[in-house]
Amino acid sequence: MTDPTHDTGSNDREDGMLRKSVSKYSMSAIFATGLALAVAAEAQAQTVLRFADYGPNRGSRAEEQMWFADELAKRTDGRVRIEFHWGGALLSATGMFDGIASGVAAMGAITAAYFPQQLYAYSVGDAMIAVPDSVASSMALYEMGTSDEQMLAEFDRSGLVYIANYTVGPIQFICTGGPIGSLDDLRGKKIRYSGDIGKVLEQLGANAVPLPLPETYQGLDTGLVDCAQTYAYTAVSYKLFEVTNQYLDVNWATLGSNGVLMNKSQFEALGEEDQQVLRELGREFTERLARRIEGDNREVIENFRAGYEGRTIDVVTPGPEEIARLDELGQPFVDEWVARGASVGADGARLLETYRTLTTKYATEAQE
Repeated sequence: MTDPTHDTGSNDREDGMLRKSVSKYSMSAIFATGLALAVAAEAQAQTVLRFADYGPNRGSRAEEQMWFADELAKRTDGRVRIEFHWGGALLSATGMFDGIASGVAAMGAITAAYFPQQLYAYSVGDAMIAVPDSVASSMALYEMGTSDEQMLAEFDRSGLVYIANYTVGPIQFICTGGPIGSLDDLRGKKIRYSGDIGKVLEQLGANAVPLPLPETYQGLDTGLVDCAQTYAYTAVSYKLFEVTNQYLDVNWATLGSNGVLMNKSQFEALGEEDQQVLRELGREFTERLARRIEGDNREVIENFRAGYEGRTIDVVTPGPEEIARLDELGQPFVDEWVARGASVGADGARLLETYRTLTTKYATEAQE
């Protein structure tokens, strides 16, 4: 009689079936684990930063921001990408500060003039002073935004991280109606403004009307305002030339305190490598846009003089004596801005001195 305990053929068959079962189970487990890891990696690779902009998705700034987004995705190997929300669809110009700080948007285009208390230090770039050129002032603000203790503390208190600066160029005016040959012709005009330029306009006898740039087209078209403080490239990107016939090429101070800010928590959630990419891109974007805006502004004014898209825009350039007059009218408000720093615990005089010093440094470097 055969002893079943010595049935080696049966045992071999059972061992083989067991090995196949274990192997099949192991392969399934490995596949499932691999799939889970792949899904996790894909989730990590798809960090999407919602970017809010109150401006349109056209024009110099929008195109440079899209370059920024493309480069961010490329330099992070697809780990981080930007999802744009244009034209105030996610956040309005005046809702941008709270919206980014609270995380409604991860990033956004913000204008300090709309938030004079929260962004006092950053608003130094809006001081009513002449600056050598847009590139120098923009790079000066970028350096302060990433290294000045007062400015860094201001951003940090608000739960924000500074990424980049964007310049708009020198202040200009675009108008409809009667001819404007000098600053005196602004007397009695209803003029859209932002920042301290409204105070200077009132000294000239104008009626200053606070109005966000995205609402300016309608304001000019309906007669709510006769003129608008603007910049050459925004007169095109916002199509203001369609409802105007006068352009006052003042080429004076600039509202330079416009930038890209990011929600601090969302910034810190990124890896250190990706944070560094954002920092580097912010500086590149700042300089690229400033150089482009400077060139675009000159081109737009020449196009206006020659006739633009079938419309005749009368371009008037005030003489140096009128610019000196603006300097004189603006100085009391520069002093007022400096004094206001005490109310928010800031040293306005030191901020202004730093800004002027850095602006001169970058302007000098450009000439060497």
